[in-house]
Amino acid sequence: MMKTKQILFIGLIFWQLQAFAQTREVSGRVIDEQGSPVAYANIWLENSVEGTSSDNEGFFRFNSHATGEGCLIVSMIGYHEVRLQAPINEMHDLQILIREIPLNLDEVVVQAGSFILKGTSTVDRKSAVDVATTAGSEGDLFKAITLLPGAQATGTDGRLLIRGGDSSESQTYIDDMHVLSPYGATFPYQQARSRYSPFFFSGVNFSMGGFTSEYSQSLSSVLPLYTRDEAKDSKTGVSLMNVSLGGGGTKAWEKASLSFNGDYTNMDSYVRLFYPEQAKQWYRPFHSLALQKQFRYSPGEHTHFKTFFTFDRSAFNRLERPAFGESREMDFNENNLYLNSTYRTRSKSGMNWFIGAAFGWNRRRIAGAEIAGDKLSESESELHLKVKMGKRISRLFKMDAGAESFLKQYEMDYTILAPPLSPRLNHHISGIYFSGDFNLLENLLLNTSVRGEYTSLNDDIALLPRLALSYKLNDFIFSGVAGRYQQMTGNDYLIRNGALSNERNLQYLLGIYYQKDEKIFRAEAYHKDYERLPLRQQQLGYTSEGEGYSRGVDLFYNDRMFLKHWDYMVAYTFNDSRRRYLHYPVPVQPHYVTRHNASVSVRYTNFDRLRSMISITQRYASGRPYHDPNGEGFMSGCTPQLHTTDVSWTILAHKKLIIYLSASNIFGRKNIYGYHYNSTPNNAGIYERKPILLEQPQNFYVGFFLTLGKNVAYEATHF
Repeated sequence: MMKTKQILFIGLIFWQLQAFAQTREVSGRVIDEQGSPVAYANIWLENSVEGTSSDNEGFFRFNSHATGEGCLIVSMIGYHEVRLQAPINEMHDLQILIREIPLNLDEVVVQAGSFILKGTSTVDRKSAVDVATTAGSEGDLFKAITLLPGAQATGTDGRLLIRGGDSSESQTYIDDMHVLSPYGATFPYQQARSRYSPFFFSGVNFSMGGFTSEYSQSLSSVLPLYTRDEAKDSKTGVSLMNVSLGGGGTKAWEKASLSFNGDYTNMDSYVRLFYPEQAKQWYRPFHSLALQKQFRYSPGEHTHFKTFFTFDRSAFNRLERPAFGESREMDFNENNLYLNSTYRTRSKSGMNWFIGAAFGWNRRRIAGAEIAGDKLSESESELHLKVKMGKRISRLFKMDAGAESFLKQYEMDYTILAPPLSPRLNHHISGIYFSGDFNLLENLLLNTSVRGEYTSLNDDIALLPRLALSYKLNDFIFSGVAGRYQQMTGNDYLIRNGALSNERNLQYLLGIYYQKDEKIFRAEAYHKDYERLPLRQQQLGYTSEGEGYSRGVDLFYNDRMFLKHWDYMVAYTFNDSRRRYLHYPVPVQPHYVTRHNASVSVRYTNFDRLRSMISITQRYASGRPYHDPNGEGFMSGCTPQLHTTDVSWTILAHKKLIIYLSASNIFGRKNIYGYHYNSTPNNAGIYERKPILLEQPQNFYVGFFLTLGKNVAYEATHF
């Protein structure tokens, strides 16, 4: 039955929906200030998936199903963005002038395909449409990031693993304010998704190392997300998927707007249809309710006040069947809240000011968390306060400075028919930073920064310097970064020893980037030396004597002009990691690290005739190490290689309707992430084992996104 459903679903992916609607031609030519054509400029209609690129002579042409007034956007790296507001039926034979941005102290930027790479670090930027329409992402922010170089295939929890670091080494920010809990709740052996839709944000940036001293509490990566400063149109829409129902909208005024969104998810019918053998395990299916709100007010061109609020509640009740031992009933519920408010302004003197506050709160209660009869309650909160300033002093120098504080609390109660274990943590982290950009030569940029940080729990003071150099030679950019970074040890270890030191590493990065004619190649080498990692030692418990290293090479190639309507992306990462920490008695490759990771994504886009975007992604990862008590040595085993093939299909069925279909791991491969071993040997002296697998190794999504009102295609939240 399962095979039949897979075949029917895959067949649905390649069935073309025919929808007939009147189209209007949008055409013109893009030129610079000298009247010369600008090739490969990106041209698209705002709030839609309709657009194209200019050809070698600067000409462009595409058909649109939109009516009424729209906003045509023309963007090209090195030039100021142009926004043309006019009726759609008048957007033909346009002459669009874009002005070049003089080379100054801004970071050297190279644009290629879906990415923007900034010269002093591996910062990638993806649009919401890129995230949603790339096969394998399933419309999820974090899954799309795992296709980039430097990231590896996630494990059973779905969290980011970057350049040999575990998931705790990656931090997320919204409008420069820290997010306490970015991952949504999920059930065991099912990969978590981001709590935030990519459509919330105007841009999705991602730094895989060497990031600026403004960000802290991360040893591997930061993900800064930025919401839109304004919304000009009032609009509403609804979405219907095979697992959820949602709706949202925006009310816009002259200088302000209020956006809202709500989603309800219930996995009951999904499990019964695609995984009927699991249905008997569920007493109450996984379900969640999520609400989001944002208020924006812009009294002036350079002044923006924004408040962003989200709340979600998740719950389920099911029968857990461990590999060895007795089954138990798990009753799970979680509440998560995030609120931030930010104020940005620019004074008459050119000084940029920022003030922000963010509050995150997460509460989780689980009955049957580890064994039958136990109860676990966790509550964590964080108040993040931040102020920063920046100014371009001259064409040769730009400075930034800031100060921030994190006020953190954590409480846990764990009961097993005995007095509960109830540890508490209450502490703060305070930091200041200064950064300076210097234009040493016309194409040579230097950034120096330093961060001072104090952590109250262990009374630690740290000085964290960073140096970054970038040189542009024709179509090449050469960059190098060296810096020291730190983060606090996780709560799981601090509740056992609150005096543990902050984890630290020293990072070195060297990279070369090349871009020409919508093609980009990037190669980057990195090395990280870790120290003060938590290490479990007999009789002493947890200490800060752990250490290790992570080094490797990332390769990336993207071609958006492969063939007409076709583009592809290839990413490869090699990583060599060794750590002596946690329960590892000797330096070994951590259990979550895969040495080789590769992905190939191909996308076909044709909105003129097929009104579709079709994407296919193939992903590979080498095996993960594990400890085999039946073998010799520690962590000497290795799982089989990981392979997945994912597809997605986006259809612009009507000017107000988008249909989205996706399927992951379409060939049904059972990828193994490790093994569970019995704690006691059998009569033959062998420790029996069972493989660790994803409970739902394949995901199938069908979604309908409908606009109610304006003539643009639906954005998932209309934020």
